[in-house]
Amino acid sequence: MRNRVGLILGIGFLLVWGAALVVAQTDTCDAALETLWVAASDTCISAPVGYICNGGSAPQSVEPAGPVSNALASTGALVEIALVDAVQTPPILGENNTAGILWLRPDQPIRFTGLALGEVRLQDVTPPDFPAWQSMVVETLPQAETTCATTPPNLYIAQTPFGEPTNIVINGVSISLNGTILVVTRPSETVFAGLSGQAGLFAVGQNQLLRTGQQISIPYNPDNFATPIGAPSIPASLTEDLAPNLPTALLDRPVIIPQPGYVTTQGDVNMRAAPTTDAALLLQVPAGEVMSVLGRNPAGDWYHVRLDSGETGWMYAPLLLQFVGTITAVYEATPLPPQRYGTLGTSAKVLAPAGVNLRAAPDVSFAVLAALQDGTQVTLLARSPYSPWVKVDAGGGLIGWLALITIETQAVLEALPIDYDVPPPPLPTQVPGSFGNAFPDPNKNGN
Repeated sequence: MRNRVGLILGIGFLLVWGAALVVAQTDTCDAALETLWVAASDTCISAPVGYICNGGSAPQSVEPAGPVSNALASTGALVEIALVDAVQTPPILGENNTAGILWLRPDQPIRFTGLALGEVRLQDVTPPDFPAWQSMVVETLPQAETTCATTPPNLYIAQTPFGEPTNIVINGVSISLNGTILVVTRPSETVFAGLSGQAGLFAVGQNQLLRTGQQISIPYNPDNFATPIGAPSIPASLTEDLAPNLPTALLDRPVIIPQPGYVTTQGDVNMRAAPTTDAALLLQVPAGEVMSVLGRNPAGDWYHVRLDSGETGWMYAPLLLQFVGTITAVYEATPLPPQRYGTLGTSAKVLAPAGVNLRAAPDVSFAVLAALQDGTQVTLLARSPYSPWVKVDAGGGLIGWLALITIETQAVLEALPIDYDVPPPPLPTQVPGSFGNAFPDPNKNGN
């Protein structure tokens, strides 16, 4: 009996020790990956268009070799995009503090940002007399072995500036892009997935519309991704294995990863700030609007949705046509969008040559607390619930509000918490006679 108790205790100790080891290893990996994301953000998020920016470790190869290859080797390196013919980024190995993280930002007339994450091979195959990197071959290599379970897969993401669609070619597929797509290659296919907006895919004489929350596959000869050998597949719901652990804050426009599928309004439907009819009405969405699904409430009767315009809110699910898969994002409180890594998510600079007034609340009618000079560094704390103002810490215990147009920042403003405790702006003074009977009636003596 004593031996049996000792055996049980020993097994229990091993299980607890093993669980603690897994937790410690996960924490270490998460910290290592966070360090890589922060370093990449600090060096490349604000990099100019017309350049390739290396936010990670030295590429495994760059063409042409020599000065161009050497110039792109260090973290934060900038090289004119037209000078690079091909590049292969290294795998992500958090345990070694190495990662392939590279931004490709062509200039007009094909404005988009390409982000290579992990081990990705990119080749410019644009014909002469066209802008560099308008047509490219993308290959995401098999995942390297790593001890970090939270490592994202090797992938490539293409994203347009908001409201600026563009036309590009990836792996021989003509793409009319207005949003964000993810690209992953497998031995004999390329998978395109919609993360925001939509994209039209044209290959082998056939078109398919790719919506947010969907994926399309196109066949190729094994390991040859220059020319498709078949038409785009019928769009299917997004699968979870395409983008686990994706650090979306590295995107120029961070997005919440959509759930599989989409929903459509059948008539006018109210979009609200929370999953209840008592919540604030944000807008009324007309019939025929297609929206991506970001999540649902625990009861499943409300969907958190996003319009192509980028506006998000809650809609009552029974009022919608539903073309969705399994929704795993379940929450009651509306989540904030992803914020920038490191200090980019909280830092800002006053951009006002004549200086700007720091006020007690978010409106010019409130008291001035201090005058801040042009170039003053401030820390972002919150945003206003009713106006384009932000709450900042100007240092020395000085906390107040600045108009958004007076600051420069790389932070995602929608990801700042809303301060609902601020007083509302005072009502404008009403002009006498514009309401009620403000003036005496001249036909009544003294009345």
